[in-house]
Amino acid sequence: MPGPLDHLTVIELADQMPVAIAAMLLADHGADVLKVEPKGGAFFAHDLSRKAWDRSKRSVELDVREAGGLQALRGLLQGADIFIHALEEKDAAALGLDSESLGRDFPELVVCALTAYGSDTPFADRPHGESLAAALLGTMIDRSSSFRPGPVYLGHPALHYGQAFLGVIGALSAIRARRHIGKGQQVEASLLDAMLAQSPMNNWWQEEGISYIKAGDSGAVDRFGKTRLVTGMFECADGLYLQMHTGGQGGFKAAMDVLGFGDRIQTVTAPEMSVPLTDEEYHIARVEIFDAFKTRPRAEWIAMFQAADVAALPVLEPAEVLLDEQVEFVGQRISMPDKDFGTIYQAAPAVRMANAPAAAPRPAPEVGADNEALADLIARRTVLAADGKPLDRPLEGIKVVDFSSFFAVGYGGRLLSDLGADVIKVETPGGDQMRPLPDCFDAAQRGKRDIVLNLKHPEALEAALKLVATADVVTHNLRPGKADKLGIGYEALSKLNPRLLYVYLPGYGSRGPKSLLKSFAPLVSGWTGLLYEGGGEGNPPTRAVFGNEDYNNGFLGAAGILMGLEHRAVTGRGDYMEIPQLHSSLWTTSEHFLDADKKVVYGFRLDKEQAGFNALDRIYRTADGWLCISCRSDERFAALAKAVGHEDWLSDPRFATPRDRSANDAALLNALKPFFADKSSADGHALLEAAGAPSEIARETSWVREALWQDWATASNRVIENLDSMYGHVRQFGSFMHFSRTPGLAKGSAPRLGEHTRQILGEIGYSDAEIDALIDSGKAMQAADVKGRIQSRVSAA
Repeated sequence: MPGPLDHLTVIELADQMPVAIAAMLLADHGADVLKVEPKGGAFFAHDLSRKAWDRSKRSVELDVREAGGLQALRGLLQGADIFIHALEEKDAAALGLDSESLGRDFPELVVCALTAYGSDTPFADRPHGESLAAALLGTMIDRSSSFRPGPVYLGHPALHYGQAFLGVIGALSAIRARRHIGKGQQVEASLLDAMLAQSPMNNWWQEEGISYIKAGDSGAVDRFGKTRLVTGMFECADGLYLQMHTGGQGGFKAAMDVLGFGDRIQTVTAPEMSVPLTDEEYHIARVEIFDAFKTRPRAEWIAMFQAADVAALPVLEPAEVLLDEQVEFVGQRISMPDKDFGTIYQAAPAVRMANAPAAAPRPAPEVGADNEALADLIARRTVLAADGKPLDRPLEGIKVVDFSSFFAVGYGGRLLSDLGADVIKVETPGGDQMRPLPDCFDAAQRGKRDIVLNLKHPEALEAALKLVATADVVTHNLRPGKADKLGIGYEALSKLNPRLLYVYLPGYGSRGPKSLLKSFAPLVSGWTGLLYEGGGEGNPPTRAVFGNEDYNNGFLGAAGILMGLEHRAVTGRGDYMEIPQLHSSLWTTSEHFLDADKKVVYGFRLDKEQAGFNALDRIYRTADGWLCISCRSDERFAALAKAVGHEDWLSDPRFATPRDRSANDAALLNALKPFFADKSSADGHALLEAAGAPSEIARETSWVREALWQDWATASNRVIENLDSMYGHVRQFGSFMHFSRTPGLAKGSAPRLGEHTRQILGEIGYSDAEIDALIDSGKAMQAADVKGRIQSRVSAA
């Protein structure tokens, strides 16, 4: 199958959903993925989500807990490049599939372990499950419900997608390292890591408590306090919903003009978000604005905002966006034959490469479709020609030059920086417009170097081109056409550096009817269905969900760059790559699709109570709180049945298989609700624990900021501390992927504006006198101070 990864063989041991999702991303872009399933398939094998998550794969049934099945799996691993599984270390060791055993028996194999909490955390012995992790770690309380108090089941499987992204980024980084050191290694990324990886924008600790967003419910109306920023969901006169975002210089004033408040809003010439709202402006932006939106229908508002260059998009149901003219224009809606619906419409593979286009995906296989061909599937890996170069970190030696602004692209670069890449941020003298938001900026830019060049001057552009000539990757998210006007378009840079990966990460794509529109999180998330996912069946969309397109585009950008580097390692050629926020947002709702009549089909759907998808994977109200269970598999269901005094369920044909249990979900729900309702959460949890039925008491307070002070988090580099950042003393989140041979190392805070200008110019051949001339003339800028506090203290508090 064509694509940048068409030379890689991946074995997926399919017993958890994130494993399937990670393997889908690899299969979408050319990897040969063989799905090893238990007899009859895993508990989720017959869900509608299989139609996307298992497309383009092959399937064999093996019971790896039997000697014959385990031997067959080991035969497959002999020729594989990547092995993805979700086994905890003790379970893996019992099968001889632990890191040490696999490293001994298959020294070139990259093992991607997608565990629950990681082997080096206090939760290492807790059972696997997205809902369980969300309950235990307080993620269910991160975005409160618009409809009821208490924790909310994650309507959007953000932890699953986040873990899958981390697994792919880690696996491809290890593949890159293997080309040098000649050895594979284990990469671990847990559900806990996925939660932390989608938290840094809103969660840090700073000695004075400064933050652009208020602590607590980050979906709250007043979450930005007096920061000159409005973003959120608004109901319009026709009962439909839109989201609007005032990011970009002049965006706040332009939005207020459209809404009719212009005469009461001051014009700000400084970066808007660096100037707090006055009391009157605060009342307009946080109170009066809601009634203003109810004076016009949605389509009218969106047209007016977009004409004023203010970001605004409709809030739609999942997959509904596949009918949008931009999606159709860029070819991101594909059709596929389907045994149940005749034809279905899905999102296309998310990463676009000019010289390595992905083929159209194939329909997902039936469970065991390739059983008869098992002997033929045992491939032999191509002889690895490693150069023997030692590496301390997996991406050591890679240089990324980033011309982007705002969060998403920068966050992808930050992930690469933590893995050893030298990421250089190029800014204008005015700086990134996100600099006034300290925690948000630091989350995206930590660990990088920074140079300021005014590209409008030929001499500064010449310096930028010299820098690009030394780079492996260039990234940016400039509006279509602007890079060419500045002299840093693909044609110019690829001639200068033919091995360059030129990675463009706009909102919607380089061409098409929406290509020139502004794109900010969480607008694209709402447009692609996340707010309806979180709202629950029959409810209006919720204000916010956990996870958004800024994180997802950062994840996909990092993964796409690694795909490009791997393809370049094979071909020796650079490439033009396009990874818009639209593509990453479509991919992270890929469990939903359109049927033959182009009507929305949910792969799974949160119920009206916002309590779960399924009676066996759900939170239940108890006498004093909420208890989460995750018991869909046969083994877990049997334990649950015994715990609740219904061993008769084990011989009931209605509940014989996961598919049967899903078909009779209402009967199980009606039996389980009263069982938990008259018990305390602790008593219910104890009963289930004793029987071996996985459960967790759902926290009703946030945990994520507590993690910033945990010794184990610091020891594992998940949390780092900086006593002398430009913001003073801070604690923030660090590494999210953990390598057995070439560990990443998160360190440092965000760079000051122009902090490394002199250093970088010297590295590309400028003399001290030439550097002085560039700085003295304003064509470049060096930070006056590289230690101590900066003046900006923007805070929502």
